[in-house]
Amino acid sequence: MWQIKRNKLDISKVLVEESLFTVGNGYIGVRGSFEEGYGSGDIRPVGGSYINGLYDRVPISYGEYAHGFPLFQDKQPRIADTQSCEILLDGERVDLASGRHFDYERSLDFKRGISTRKYHYKTALGKTAKIEFIRLASFWVKNIFIYKINIEYEGKIELRCSVCADVKNLGEGSDPRMSLLEAKLMDNIFLKQKSGKIHCLMKTSNTNIRQATVVDYRILSDTPGSIRHDIDRGTATTTIEGMRSISMEKRCFFTDGIRFSDPYDECVRLSEEYSETSFEKFLSAQADFLSAFWSRSDIKIDSDDGVQTAVRFNLFQILQSAGPDKYSNISAKGLSGEGYSGHYFWDTEIYMLPLLQMTQPGMARSLLEYRFKTLPHAKRRALELGHGRGASYPWRTISGEECSGYFPAGTAQYHINADIAHSFIQYHQFNADYDFLASKGAEVIIETARIWLEIGNFHKGRFVVNSVTGPDEYTAIVNNNYYTNLMAKYHLGFASALFDEFEDIENETAKASFEGLCNRIGFDKEEALRMKKACDQMHLPYDEELGIFAQDDSFLSKPMWPFSEKSKSLSPLLLHYHPLTIYRHQVLKQADTVLAHFLLEEDIDEPSMIATFDYYEKITTHDSSLSSCVYGIMASRCGYFEKAYDYFTESINLDIEDTQSNTKDGLHMANCAGAVLSVINGFSGFRIGPKGISFRPYLPKNWKSYSFMIKYRGRKINVSVSAVIKFTLLSGDPLPIRVWGKSVELKDVLLVDNETNER
Repeated sequence: MWQIKRNKLDISKVLVEESLFTVGNGYIGVRGSFEEGYGSGDIRPVGGSYINGLYDRVPISYGEYAHGFPLFQDKQPRIADTQSCEILLDGERVDLASGRHFDYERSLDFKRGISTRKYHYKTALGKTAKIEFIRLASFWVKNIFIYKINIEYEGKIELRCSVCADVKNLGEGSDPRMSLLEAKLMDNIFLKQKSGKIHCLMKTSNTNIRQATVVDYRILSDTPGSIRHDIDRGTATTTIEGMRSISMEKRCFFTDGIRFSDPYDECVRLSEEYSETSFEKFLSAQADFLSAFWSRSDIKIDSDDGVQTAVRFNLFQILQSAGPDKYSNISAKGLSGEGYSGHYFWDTEIYMLPLLQMTQPGMARSLLEYRFKTLPHAKRRALELGHGRGASYPWRTISGEECSGYFPAGTAQYHINADIAHSFIQYHQFNADYDFLASKGAEVIIETARIWLEIGNFHKGRFVVNSVTGPDEYTAIVNNNYYTNLMAKYHLGFASALFDEFEDIENETAKASFEGLCNRIGFDKEEALRMKKACDQMHLPYDEELGIFAQDDSFLSKPMWPFSEKSKSLSPLLLHYHPLTIYRHQVLKQADTVLAHFLLEEDIDEPSMIATFDYYEKITTHDSSLSSCVYGIMASRCGYFEKAYDYFTESINLDIEDTQSNTKDGLHMANCAGAVLSVINGFSGFRIGPKGISFRPYLPKNWKSYSFMIKYRGRKINVSVSAVIKFTLLSGDPLPIRVWGKSVELKDVLLVDNETNER
C-alpha cells in the first residue's frame, strides 16, 4: 500500500512507466527511463531531467499577428542527461529486448522516497547476473539526485556511465498539447573532468540562464575496481570495471542561475560539502522527511478495491512536483514529462493548492509567493491588453510572461485572475495570517480585482463581463460566462471588504503594512465601493424554464453536439474538429458551471445546483483530465453516491492505467490532486468559506472506513468516517463546525451519526 510495483517488463509500456516512475523532489525531476536502455528493440527512451522554474524562450510564429499577441513562449528545457549507463558482462551488453532477464521487479516507494528496479540476467554464455538500480531525489538537500547500481556476477563487469550535454526537447507535430517541433534549448559551455568528478556548465540558448551539474562517481565494492573518464563531443563517459561484484553510486548535484548568482561555484561547493555524506544518511533523511509529510497528509482507506495505493501514489506525485520556493510552481505535467512545455496554468490554484492548503501550509505559501513574485509581469500584461490598471495573469507561463499563442482558449480566460485570488483568500481562511495577507496577498487580490472593473461594465442595473472564455475550452469568447462571473463576484467582494478586514484586527504591524500598500498602489475606499457595487450587481445567467444556471448568455441557444458512436471515437474533439465547429454547439470539454458550484456553493440553492449538474453532465466529454474529478465531487454533493464513486475510480486510475493514452508525455497533475480531493471534498464533503469549515461525510459502499487530517487556524483535526463519523481535535482551541448543515462545537472528540440518503 506504500508502493506501486511492476513484476513484469512490458516493453510496449515503458514510456508510460517513465512518467509513472519519475523521481523528483519539487526542484529536480528525472523520468524513469532505464539506465541501461531498452535494448535492441525499436523503442527508445524519452528520458528527460528537469529543473522546476528553469526556462528558455523561443519565438511564437503566427500566420496573422495582432496587437498584444505574445511574441515568445517559455519552454522548460532538458538539462544534462545523467541517467545512461551501459552494462557489459564479460564484454556482452545487457539487452532487455533479448528476453534473457527474469525475476523482474520495479517499485516506487512513497515512504522511503526511492525507486528500485532489479532483475536477474542470463548472458549468451549461460552465466547469471543479479542487477539492481536505486534512485533518490533528496528532499533533505534538493539539489542532489543519486543513482545507485549494484551488480553481482561471476565474471568481468563493466559500466559505461555517461553525462550528455547534447540534449534536445522532444517534438510531436500533431498534438497541440505537446511542443510541435524538436528544440535544442540548452547550450554546452564546458564539460570536463576535474578532481575525479564530471563538471558540466550549460546555459539556456536564448535566455542565457546558466545551469551547472557536477557528477561524483563512487565505487563501493569490496573487490578492487578501476575507473576512468573520457570526454568526446558533448558526452563524458565514465568506465568502471570490476570482478564478481560492483556497487556504484552516481551522485549528481544540480544548480541554476535563477536561484544562484554563480550556479557553478554553488554546485561545486555542494559537491564538496556532501562528499563524505553516506548514502545511508540520505536514505535516513528521506525517510524522516516523508514520515513528517505522511503524518499530516496521508489519507487512510480501509477497503477491498486497492484504492489506498492509488491515492497515496497521487499524493506522492504532487509532493514530487511542487515547487519548493518562490521561483517555481507546479506545471501541468509536474517534473514528469514535456507535455505543455512545462507551463504553469490555473491547475495549481484550483486543484493542487486546495489539497496542500489543508495539510501543508508552508508548501502552499511557497506556491503563492511565486504568483506574488510574478505580479509585475501580470501588471505589464494588463497594459499590453489595453487596460488602464490592474494585473492580468498569463494563462500559461514559467517566467511570468504570457505564453499562450491561441488567445480564445488562453488569454481570454480571464478567470485565472479570480482563481489566483481565490487561492490567496483560501490561504487566509485556513491560516488567518494577516502578515502574509498584508505583505503579499492583498496586493495580488486588489490588482487582479481591478481587471474586472476594466473589462466589465454596468448595463441595465447589472454588471456584465463580455468576451471571455470560461474553463470549458470548447466554448470560447462569450458574454457572461457563469463561472467567470461567479468567481469575479467572490473576488470583488473580498477585495472590497479588505479595509474592514484589517480594521478589526490587533496586529498593528499588519495594519501598517496594509495601509502602506494602499498608499503605494492608490487603493482607497471609493474604489472599494465600486468593487462592492460590481459584486452586488454581478450578472449570473439563469434559465427559469430549465431551472439551471446557464454557462453563458448564448450557450443554451446553441444546438446540442451530435453525440454518436463515431463522434465518441473521435476523441478528444480538439484533435478532430475545427474549433468553430465545436464552439457552435452545446458541448463541454470539462466542468465549468459545475466547477463554480464546487468552489462557491454557499449561496446556491440545492435544486438549481442538482438540475445544473444533471444538465451539463450529459453534454460533457471529459476530454480534459481536469473534469472527471470535479463531476465526481459534485456528484457526492448532489447525493449521487454511486456515480461519484465511478468518477473517483476514473480519476484515480487515469495515469496508472493510462486511460487517456498520453501518460507517456507526463502525469496529469491536476487530476492527481483532483482524485485525492474526491475523497476529502467529495466523500467527506469538506468545504471552507467565510463562515468556517463544514462537512457532509458518507462512506462509499465498498469501504469500511477512511480518515484524513486538516490543519485549520492553529488546529489539527482528524476526520474519520465509518459507520460513525468521528471528529477529533488533536490540538488547538475548540471551534464550531457544520456537519450536514447543523452547527456543532468540536472540543475534543465529536461523534455524529451518518445521515446520507442516496438519490
